[in-house]
Amino acid sequence: MIRPQTKVITALESYPALKQIFQNFKQVVWIHDPINHHILYVSPAFETVWGRSCESFYNDPLTIIKSVHPEDRVKVMAASPDDTHMSLNQTYRILRPDGSERWISAQTFLIREESLTGSFLVCVAQDITVQSMVDQTLRKALDRSREQFTLSRRMSLARNPETVLKTLMSASELRSAQRAYVLFFGFPTGGPSHEIEVITSWTSNSYPAYSTPDESLHDASLFEDLAILDLFNSSKAVIITEIARDQRLTPMVRDLLLERQTQTLVTFPLVALGNWLGCLLVFFPKENPFEPIELRHLKVLVDQATITLYNLQLLETEAESRHEAERANEIKTRFLAMISHELRTPLTSIKGFTTTLLAEDVTWEAGEQRDFIQTIEQEANRLQELIDHLLDLSRLEAGMLPIVLNPCTLENIFDDALSQFEILTHGHVLTTHLSANLPPVYIDAKRIAQVLVNLVSNASTYAPKGTEINITASVRGNFVQINVADQGPGIPQAERKRVFQAFRRGSHEENGTAKGAGLGLAICKGLVEAHGGRIWIQKKSTPGTTVSLTIPLAPSHNPLVTPEEL
Repeated sequence: MIRPQTKVITALESYPALKQIFQNFKQVVWIHDPINHHILYVSPAFETVWGRSCESFYNDPLTIIKSVHPEDRVKVMAASPDDTHMSLNQTYRILRPDGSERWISAQTFLIREESLTGSFLVCVAQDITVQSMVDQTLRKALDRSREQFTLSRRMSLARNPETVLKTLMSASELRSAQRAYVLFFGFPTGGPSHEIEVITSWTSNSYPAYSTPDESLHDASLFEDLAILDLFNSSKAVIITEIARDQRLTPMVRDLLLERQTQTLVTFPLVALGNWLGCLLVFFPKENPFEPIELRHLKVLVDQATITLYNLQLLETEAESRHEAERANEIKTRFLAMISHELRTPLTSIKGFTTTLLAEDVTWEAGEQRDFIQTIEQEANRLQELIDHLLDLSRLEAGMLPIVLNPCTLENIFDDALSQFEILTHGHVLTTHLSANLPPVYIDAKRIAQVLVNLVSNASTYAPKGTEINITASVRGNFVQINVADQGPGIPQAERKRVFQAFRRGSHEENGTAKGAGLGLAICKGLVEAHGGRIWIQKKSTPGTTVSLTIPLAPSHNPLVTPEEL
């Protein structure tokens, strides 16, 4: 009896044309004797596709199984054609000796001849790696399109910023993130140099929420560090994947990110109708470089989120406007009553003491007369201060307050205002600390001194006697940041933005009485913003209030100013 292997080889040798066809196939063809576990024939294409020699296949028939990707190996081994003459189609991956991966589409079938006691296992395999990659790309594109449609629709129906951000963070590229924040700028046309507000935040369920208030304050201080503002870009996403080594991060920002186990930081601009509203910050626990197609996909989703957030902001503004309009008469009445009281009080004192001094039936000692005159002077000064504040506020709102900018040093400003500081902080402990070698600033020295005097005055008004009032200054990016800190009762979170509005007054913690006309911080805000800076109240866990403001460096010390602008 002729052995099957001998007959197959004889058949191929007897028909050179058949053998030539097999040799020119791009597909790999092999014939296997399943009984004796011999490879009877393998076409030369095997070497091109598998990256192995035909001889190695002849020597080891298990080469095929060994080369299959471990994740597909069980599937390939479990499948085998039966005797019904039906072919078996399989798709699997193989690993070549060089480590590269190939996708294979294989068709296997049995051939049996009556003259033979056994059967042949024939396999025709084709390299479909390119086709598979195209299919995967198309499938991913389709999945992204579906995701864009689904998430965009959900975000458009959201009724609050929290839902918008939560929906956005369910995007496939953002699911591995730790935390995310939506920041809005106080003035969309001014960019990030102005006031920044955290609209909403998101934390992954895979990472613990804040266990102590200090942890959330650390993240809040991240946004208050002006150096991080340089990372924001109005036209493209900014990706930082090397937190420990990236020179764009200040030591404080880097330490905060590493403490949060953040390895990648991504900022996306939020732009709607040509206005740069703010930024989306996303933190990842691992290095996560994004592919261009992923960034394009996220841009579509971020743009939709921005539109929804912008519309929600408009609705909120409209609601606030209606509310303010409804309260207009009440505010007008309260304003007139307050101004009348603030004007009447010093005038009453002046009138009373003047009448007393002019009384002809009473003889006053020289010391008593001096006390009366000093009281009249104090009340006149108080009246003059109120009138000056009203004039300054009206000029600021009209944009007519003159601001004369010149390079000067903070040391000179502090020296000029020191006498006023000492008078205002009588009964308190005043400390100042200016960083060494502070560069010159570009400001109206008189107006910034007015701001500092107002802040120190507020601190001494509300802080208990004997407590410390501390003033510090240091460089933050292209600005100098000044902090005025006291140990008073502090300002509630809900009031921290409102205190910068005109006629908003704080209450003394002990007796609940209002202090002043409520113009000081409104004027400070207007003056600081007229310099291109910003002013805010820091979040802190310790008692007291810290008011921070920024003023620009002089042009020669500002890296963002070009020689042409000088």
